Amino acid sequence: MSDNMPCHFVAAFGAGFCTTVVASPVDVVKTRYMNSTPGQYRGVLHCTTQMFQEGGAFAFYKGFMPSFLRLGSWNICMFVCFEQLKRAMNNVQMFKNSTNKDSASNTDSTAWSV
Repeated sequence: MSDNMPCHFVAAFGAGFCTTVVASPVDVVKTRYMNSTPGQYRGVLHCTTQMFQEGGAFAFYKGFMPSFLRLGSWNICMFVCFEQLKRAMNNVQMFKNSTNKDSASNTDSTAWSV
């Protein structure tokens, strides 16, 4: 896939998915532990084991879709904008360098002709 907008979109979408897959279980355990009544869990590991016993591995991915929509859309906006700004700045720099070379060659030739 060439380095263009669709490539950046797909890469950002994949990054958002991977981020959600990795972060969602930690976020779900943290939320459940923080919202629990005092004394319900002995600690974070106890909360984690209780969740696994009650709901299996899928218990750690409650709210996956809203989280993915939030992180995925943010990643798409951020990475696509970043890549487009980077490309624009590179173009400006290349234009600046080419005009500096042209003006330097013009001043050198006029300096010798004087």
